[in-house]
Amino acid sequence: MCDKSYNGWTNWETWNTALWIGEVDGMGDAIYEQALKELEDATDDEKVDTDQAKYALANWLEGFTGEMFFGHIDRDELHGPASDAIFIGYLPSVDFYQIAKHYIHDAQEGL
Repeated sequence: MCDKSYNGWTNWETWNTALWIGEVDGMGDAIYEQALKELEDATDDEKVDTDQAKYALANWLEGFTGEMFFGHIDRDELHGPASDAIFIGYLPSVDFYQIAKHYIHDAQEGL
């Protein structure tokens, strides 16, 4: 088994996705706001379940990122290696939980 980590991230796909969403105008702010919402939703009697917030944000990120970057692609019209790379290879390889951890941490620091 080979180590596929890249620049401190799980793999290149995760690093690249985190880079993308950090550079798209307004996207980082939208994710930060969602992280605050997930922290609020995961709070019960002043105690925050950060794992719940991270998993919820990771699920949200996966859908949001897929729609932002690949939502305009009609999978039926895209064939061959390009389709496989996006829908079979790339998105499933992204560790959205790791990205969510960073945004949850930043949101907690900002509270």
